[in-house]
Amino acid sequence: VRDSAVYLAEHFHEVPVQVLFCYEGRVEKSGVAAQASVYGSILPAAWSFMLALRARGLGSAWTTLHLSYEQEAAALLGIPATYTQAALLPVAYYTGDDFKPAQRTAAKEHISWNHWD
Repeated sequence: VRDSAVYLAEHFHEVPVQVLFCYEGRVEKSGVAAQASVYGSILPAAWSFMLALRARGLGSAWTTLHLSYEQEAAALLGIPATYTQAALLPVAYYTGDDFKPAQRTAAKEHISWNHWD
């Protein structure tokens, strides 16, 4: 995962379209319930957008790499300080022929029932 993040960071300037998902308001000083509520609204929208892209032959990657430079990105794009940047999706046509699901560990290794394992 780290290697792919580094590659993306090094090639971000080559991406033809970048979509930045934002929401009005700042919640970093709010409680966890308020934060979860806000992120629970914007993140499914970004995920649905990614699925719609894939259905149209486009690819994207979920990234928050830019958040280390949130203020600089806001200044560059004219985003008001009252908005929170949630996710940045680089978008391009998929050009490979080996698209496949990523290798993952079995879900049962990460799921606990009735208590924390």
